[in-house]
Amino acid sequence: MKITNTAIDYRTTILVLTLVLTLGGIYSYITIPKEANPSIEIPNIVVTTIYPGASPDDVESLITQKIESEVQSINGIKAIRSTSTEGVSSIVVEFEPDVSIDEAFSKVRDKVDIAKTTLPSDVDEPMVNEIDMSEFPILSINLSAPYPLVRLKEVAEELQDELEAIPSILAVDLIGGLDREVKINVDLSLLQGYNLTFMDLVTAIADENTNLPGGSIDVDNSNYLVRVNGEIQDVEELKNIVIKSPNNVPVFIRDVAEVEFGFKERTSYSRLAIYQEENEEDELYTMGVEDAKMLPVISLNVKTFGRKHFRDG
Repeated sequence: MKITNTAIDYRTTILVLTLVLTLGGIYSYITIPKEANPSIEIPNIVVTTIYPGASPDDVESLITQKIESEVQSINGIKAIRSTSTEGVSSIVVEFEPDVSIDEAFSKVRDKVDIAKTTLPSDVDEPMVNEIDMSEFPILSINLSAPYPLVRLKEVAEELQDELEAIPSILAVDLIGGLDREVKINVDLSLLQGYNLTFMDLVTAIADENTNLPGGSIDVDNSNYLVRVNGEIQDVEELKNIVIKSPNNVPVFIRDVAEVEFGFKERTSYSRLAIYQEENEEDELYTMGVEDAKMLPVISLNVKTFGRKHFRDG
């Protein structure tokens, strides 16, 4: 009862103290930095291993079990979950919440390095990744226009550069574009007919497609750097590269291969489904799922540093 009696005897002081604490709490709540999407550490480490052409049973016995046997000796593990599918082994190692994610990642990577020595020789390098919330985009922008996909990607890359110039933007990933590629389709029978190897062709291209420094030259009071620009700028230049000259007869790339300026094999696609359109009276009408229009677009996934929420003012 002493606390109650003291509060009654000094009620004015208690009232002033309560008012100060209330105002201080309100001020702190208003001024304290806030994050719309705070950085969250998820104590999970994912180990992914690719074994092309292997059946799920082979993946389970040859990869998953061997990696699990090494990883399970780490202290602080809460659970290990694995999935073995055709050609892919995926292992999720969940740690206790009090375990440092950096320490857990280092320990799992070390154990995977040990397990690599027991895996088949034709297995791809195991990938050890942590679940980083900052790697998830906070915004996806779909860019559509009545342009060919190549031109649309050029516009998307310009927008990508503008967005990445913003200080709070970590990165902007492009999805759904086409990448240019020079394809050299070699006829092995013709190559062997000239008594050449595939490496002869590769070496000839590497030697020709390079810039060479030529030193410097003094002109009056100025010094100029000299270099020989040997980078290939046109497909015709590539066709006219000499691979070798047996018996002083030059063998060009065009003699043993077809050279074309095409596109890389696509690894990502992006589509935009349109379910509403305006009619002649400028009114929106909804289309059914079967009538929806699918437009090819370029998607830009925006990632930020820490995803802090900045309030106006």
